[in-house]
Amino acid sequence: MYETHFGLRQRPFPAIADSGYYYPATSHEQALSQLQQAIRDDEGFALLTGEPGTGKTLLCHCLLDRLGDTVTSTFLTHSHFPNRAGLLQVLLYDLSLPHDGGGEQELRLALTDFLLKNFANGRRTLLVLDEAQHLGPDLLEELRLLGNLEGRGGRAFQIVLAAQPAFLQRLRLPELAALNQRLAVRPRLEPLGLHEAADYLVHHLRAAGTRPERIVSDEALEILASGTRGVPRLLNRAMHQALTLAFKAEAALVDVEAAMDALGVLGLVDEQHEPANGQSAASGSEPVGEERDSSAGQDCPEVVLPLDETDEQIPERTSLSLPGANVSCRSAASPRRPA
Repeated sequence: MYETHFGLRQRPFPAIADSGYYYPATSHEQALSQLQQAIRDDEGFALLTGEPGTGKTLLCHCLLDRLGDTVTSTFLTHSHFPNRAGLLQVLLYDLSLPHDGGGEQELRLALTDFLLKNFANGRRTLLVLDEAQHLGPDLLEELRLLGNLEGRGGRAFQIVLAAQPAFLQRLRLPELAALNQRLAVRPRLEPLGLHEAADYLVHHLRAAGTRPERIVSDEALEILASGTRGVPRLLNRAMHQALTLAFKAEAALVDVEAAMDALGVLGLVDEQHEPANGQSAASGSEPVGEERDSSAGQDCPEVVLPLDETDEQIPERTSLSLPGANVSCRSAASPRRPA
């Protein structure tokens, strides 16, 4: 839609997780490092947590990318299984093994046989299971038993769970005490800070084939970064909406107005407050989201925070024009906008 208008090779903010667009934010790189170390240390389980939209699914893809063919991996993007047999069937299916016509015990034996033979051949099997907060105690106990499976010299099966923070409360149930004790590695993803959030948008635009300064202003970047509270999913949606609005207006640049309108469309800003005469809501030294002096003639837009995010204060605006280069899922260097 707007790709040709802005000279983009591809859509910069895809609707699905794409590790090719991975941005190495601080908490994401730390989480990846901890998960990789857990696998190297022969941990049976690891748990990745984060609020909705912080990038858990993308990080799981990046983990598998970094591990490459060193493990036999299976990635389950949901956790809605009717019972233990259903879970075992899905695992067998994802490993390209026969999965029909057997009872629960037959399925379990088939999976166990594969895991042990695979380990005997020098390969471990890794399960990455997303949306683990939907798993009940019975299915979690099945996973715990599978995670105990060992061959000669190490674990045959390792499991990484990705879940929302509420999952930590479930782990306190008495019947899950054994699993809770085994989850020694528990990295958590946090929303991006103001500068990383703006840099995240710059990185995506650069990865799509453009020089970001040509199509979006620094003020618009900051408004989008603060209005979304640094949640990657909201950043994607807000910038996509801003580009769409600028395209429809036949504008060459995403400016403050397009950024504010995009936040309004997504319900992330009080639309009763608009920036005066196209001025940035974050102009001068005033913090984003705070009320401006009445002598200025207008109020700064009041940012409405997503309900599931923290009450962390947004820092005051400083320059976002920082140097850097593009990165991939395997790089820890952060891209920056050229001065």
